Amino acid sequence: MINWNFPSNNYGQVTGLNDAGIETFKGNPWDSLAREISQNSCDARVSGSIEPVRVEFEIKELPASAFPRKDVFINVLNQSLDYWKENTKTVSFFNQALNVMQSDTIKFLKISDYNTTGLTGADKGHQGGWHNLIKSVGSSNKDSKSGGSFGIGKHAPFACSDLRTVFYSTKDQKGIEAFQGVAKLVTHYNEQGEPTQGTGYYGQKEKNEPILNKEQINEFFRREEVGTDIFIAGFNAEKDWETKVIRSVLESFFVAILDQKLIVKVGETEINAETIPSILGQYTKGEPDCLSFSYYEAYTLSNTSKFVNDNFEGLGEIRMYILPGKDAPKRVAMVRSTGMKIYDKGSFRTPFKFSGVLIADGDEINEFLRKIEPPTHTAWEAERHDDPSYAKGIIKKLYGWMNEQIRSITLGDAAEELDVEGLSDYLPDKGEDINSTPALAEEEGEKSEPKEIELQVNYRHSKPNTVNIISEGDLPGYNKEQEVEESDLDSGMDLDINSIDSFDNNIEQNNEEKEKEEKKDSEEHDPSEDNKSGEDNNTDLEHSGEEKQLQPKLNKNLRITKSRIFCTDPTKGTYKMTLMSNEEGYGYVGVNIIGEVGGEKAEVRSAEQFGEKVHIEDNVKIGPIRFDKNERTVIIITLKESLRCALEVAIYAN
Repeated sequence: MINWNFPSNNYGQVTGLNDAGIETFKGNPWDSLAREISQNSCDARVSGSIEPVRVEFEIKELPASAFPRKDVFINVLNQSLDYWKENTKTVSFFNQALNVMQSDTIKFLKISDYNTTGLTGADKGHQGGWHNLIKSVGSSNKDSKSGGSFGIGKHAPFACSDLRTVFYSTKDQKGIEAFQGVAKLVTHYNEQGEPTQGTGYYGQKEKNEPILNKEQINEFFRREEVGTDIFIAGFNAEKDWETKVIRSVLESFFVAILDQKLIVKVGETEINAETIPSILGQYTKGEPDCLSFSYYEAYTLSNTSKFVNDNFEGLGEIRMYILPGKDAPKRVAMVRSTGMKIYDKGSFRTPFKFSGVLIADGDEINEFLRKIEPPTHTAWEAERHDDPSYAKGIIKKLYGWMNEQIRSITLGDAAEELDVEGLSDYLPDKGEDINSTPALAEEEGEKSEPKEIELQVNYRHSKPNTVNIISEGDLPGYNKEQEVEESDLDSGMDLDINSIDSFDNNIEQNNEEKEKEEKKDSEEHDPSEDNKSGEDNNTDLEHSGEEKQLQPKLNKNLRITKSRIFCTDPTKGTYKMTLMSNEEGYGYVGVNIIGEVGGEKAEVRSAEQFGEKVHIEDNVKIGPIRFDKNERTVIIITLKESLRCALEVAIYAN
């Protein structure tokens, strides 16, 4: 008999609406849907085929009257609503589900794959891919080259359904067709008054088996070619769902698509190896959360540096592509052999920006990495391995190898050239003999008049010294809670950075202008102000109507005489800065992350002085900070990114 069936729980565990598997993907359902579906289809690719897997996303409308046993399903919804009538969230869900079922048509998202094997074992009971998809929870029998490992990705489609119901239709390579529905709802009382399990099945009620007779399958759900169709019932489509799915596919599967392993069609947009450049430009370029365009360039451009390790730690081949660029995100896409990106790795200590792609090709390295991925396949977590210490060692060596290769890139290729306009007229061309005799003027003894050119001189402030980080792990006997003593500031960690005026890179002021400015300041100075209190020296009173606001007055002569920075919590990117100044007053400070050549401004998430929050302007300018002459000033900062790196500090000139 074909019908819906929710097995009895035999008065055992009661199932509510918050299914753990579905909730895993609820936070970002479109990204999860695109990743999990495309990954599963790639895993089912026909062995030995050179044709790419094809996945299509398409919205379909089904007359509500054609919904499989609509009357029985509505009755289940009502029984569930009655059972959970005291639970506000559950009541809201089932009221919405009843509204969907009572409409004239029901919206479905149909997802189809091609050049796949279909789901095997539909006629074999608990064996094969069909059983793993429909009934198995938290298990997977995929090999190392597959993407999934937990078997939890099958829950992703349910997160996109207002009915929490999905239908599956397949045709395998032997010609066996199968159809079955799964509803992940809640415990309710059945017609016999017994509590049920939360998951119900549409198909053969006996043993909850699929429908294998083609004639008993509605044409809407029937599969004609080898492969699998997934129908998400009551598809809760957002207005821009196609854009979100397309971006997810581009971000996660750009390698698989470029390697011609995968083609994805979303609505009318087809993403393949030929169309991906233009689609990347249309959907991701300029989007702050999308890095796939930068990765695409790193993976395809001819000036990319490629690094290969044929047998990394005895686990097989890994390869990496690095492309320096001034606007690059300084991230590397971490990709397994399936062609799916797992995550974006940052925190590289390099003096230049770049984008990159790392691909783990070896079977053993893929098996290792698959074991340490969470169900969402968005990280590599050593703690998930049976031997966490071993896993941490491998990951550390992998990151070390990556850093070593990136640092080996010649910085001259990434450095900007300085071209003074007109200067080339007075320098020899390549190959020109600079010792050759210059041409004489027409009249002996008469010399040509020199051509005048104008050069603009930019005065640069001297570069501050580097402050190296000392973390608790690097210093034996280091006590994290111990305050920095005065003697620490007099140690070899001291900085002589009196010459630092600011971080501003475009200061263009000659000595004459500086002298005029200093003279003007001297003439405008009122000696009577010297008798004011120390507090008055650093504040101005500004009047706005009847209101008075106390504004700190910046001391332009403020300089840092000694400085020390050390990391107190590398997991959060928290640092303690201890500074001394030549005078008292208020000033703004900033920090730079520094490398072997140059540095870049560090973005700061938060700053504190005396236990109080300090304002941060544009994520880099901290202050105003109160300084006392020759006294320690302690500032606690937390970077936007959790980094352990070398920092330098300086005072802003204005």
